[in-house]
Amino acid sequence: MKRLYGVMMLLLVVILAGCIKSDIPVEKTKVVEETVESSKDHEKAAEDTVDKEQVLWPDAFQRSKEGFSFPASLAVAENIQKGIWWEKIEHDHLTKEEEAAAVETLQTVIKGDASKEEKADQIKRFVAETYFPELPSMSTYTPRGKINLEDVESTSNIKLNGRELKENIQIAIILDASGSMKNVQDGKTLMEMAKESIEDFASNLPDKAKVSLTIYGHKGTGSEADKKLSCSSIEEIYPLSTYDADIFATELESIAPSGWTSMAASLTQVGEKLAVESNEESTNVIYLVSDGKETCDGNPVEAAKQLADSNINPIINVIGLAVQSEDANELQKIAESAEGRYINVKNQQELDKEFQESNNSIQQWIDWHRQNTSEAIDQLMEDKQRLMDLNEQTVDRLMLFLRHAKQTLMDLNKTQDLDQEVYNIVFEDLENFYNTMYREKDELYTAKFKTIEETYNSTKSEIDETYNNNF
Repeated sequence: MKRLYGVMMLLLVVILAGCIKSDIPVEKTKVVEETVESSKDHEKAAEDTVDKEQVLWPDAFQRSKEGFSFPASLAVAENIQKGIWWEKIEHDHLTKEEEAAAVETLQTVIKGDASKEEKADQIKRFVAETYFPELPSMSTYTPRGKINLEDVESTSNIKLNGRELKENIQIAIILDASGSMKNVQDGKTLMEMAKESIEDFASNLPDKAKVSLTIYGHKGTGSEADKKLSCSSIEEIYPLSTYDADIFATELESIAPSGWTSMAASLTQVGEKLAVESNEESTNVIYLVSDGKETCDGNPVEAAKQLADSNINPIINVIGLAVQSEDANELQKIAESAEGRYINVKNQQELDKEFQESNNSIQQWIDWHRQNTSEAIDQLMEDKQRLMDLNEQTVDRLMLFLRHAKQTLMDLNKTQDLDQEVYNIVFEDLENFYNTMYREKDELYTAKFKTIEETYNSTKSEIDETYNNNF
């Protein structure tokens, strides 16, 4: 311990030699050096310390006639070389003997002939070059900008400019069960084709999506006598809910085409049911699948338009299944009146393709939205955490420096009879330095935190806008 103490004292004297204007008394130097063994290892230690001292504080501390001052900004303080005992302080390895050695070494300053201001400057420089912290890069930390959003191309017929597809998706399928759906094409009735395609579509919807199935024309016959019964027979056979394969398949299987075509009344009824379940976070999509035109004296074009203008603001897509050109024109008008899409399919392959594209688009854009939102949130949290860590490190290290510098000053005052005015100057400058750094740190933290949140909000808005504009 005596050997280590001697080396330590020599190092402190070397630092102090650069702090004071007058020479250190020869007697003091000899007293310190007498405690050091004259081995080559000790000589090398002293030489290394002198070399290190020569690169300390090259520009940060003023050494002019105006005296010594601590860094005036956090950016400057962060670029100051750490004190020779900083790592000991940071890891709580500074011993009582080492603290006492610092105080003992500073007695040269107290006993010197320098003015009070000069003595204060010498003490400040000594504690700075001995204890100054290694500050993290709080001032230069720059939060990341917006994440890069990947381009997504969609060919789905569900895509509608200016419409939004939100997380709460409600899809209502209206299936024509009038007598004409008995017609056969490619070995299957149109109803069989529709059933298979609709079941496949519903089974592949996102897990949280809700689906309903409404049919019309399934009662009565195509005779004039049964028109009233058939036109009034509109039934939601699968109420709006998440997809249940067994129940959905059972309800589909029960459908048998029979009577008249009541598209207008069906659109109105479906709209009313969607309205009950809708809120601001809902996207309502209606698929009307039919093989012909309205035969129940309703006005499906007007009904679709009223729905489009209502609070539920649904996306209405009309699928014409193997229809004649005249009927196709009527179906197209329904879609256009609601700013929706009309899709003319000639066979089951085309019907499957349309449903599959819509399903893919829904899932694709939901995945895109969720993935990019998740990435933006991850960046938000990571950048905030990094900033908070820098903030905490800056405060902790500044406080460590202040505490040890003050302790040295107080020990010096207690054991070496330090002049009260010198004590007050150093104490006040230490306090001012800490408070200045803390205020600037707070301002930087607030500004950078705000930047992080603004970046996230801007990114999230871009994600939502891109997402919404594609549906």
